[in-house]
Amino acid sequence: MRIGITQRIIKEPKHGEHRDELSHDWIDYFTNNFPKALLIPIPNFTILDDDWFENLNLDLLILSNGNDLGEFSRRDKLERHAIEFAVNNSIPIIGFCRGFQIINEYYGGRLTSNIEASIEQKHVSIEHEVQIVNEKYIQMLEKKSIKVNSYHNHGVLVDGLSSSLQAFAISEGSVVEGFFHEELPIIGIQWHPERPNNCQLENKILIESITDQINEK
Repeated sequence: MRIGITQRIIKEPKHGEHRDELSHDWIDYFTNNFPKALLIPIPNFTILDDDWFENLNLDLLILSNGNDLGEFSRRDKLERHAIEFAVNNSIPIIGFCRGFQIINEYYGGRLTSNIEASIEQKHVSIEHEVQIVNEKYIQMLEKKSIKVNSYHNHGVLVDGLSSSLQAFAISEGSVVEGFFHEELPIIGIQWHPERPNNCQLENKILIESITDQINEK
């Protein structure tokens, strides 16, 4: 299974260079949980060429964490293009944290800035419960709630979720934590499976809900 994964942009402090970066947490996560997967980091190109994506022959696109939307237009444009390419070529997509947010934006949803100020709840460096609100996902996870980690300053409230997407997990304050596309193999998860968490089994089940569709082709 060939998995393309987007990367955050950092500014190297000594020389001021902008660099692409993929956390070792992602590499370790897929090595431990999906050892047959080939993880392919996607550079933040400025020239967006479909030929490059076609040559990768991807089975899955992952939109990773890091950087707020609008922080680096270079990454924003690359990821929007990657989503469009994946959709047009029937490539499944999973978005994590920022990736969750840009999928919602791509489909016309709205991001709420500074979620702590908006609903007076902290969502950075904490754990909290999310309620599983979709029957399909309740059956899949065999649970009606799970405890997840949280590292996002901004978020998607229920009234900001795209009409093309449906929530399967919601936390207190009507914050959407997980969604799926009504017709396409696309899911978004606001929390981080690659970081320490108390829902490792549930994370793997959610990811496998997409990867199993690839294996069935």
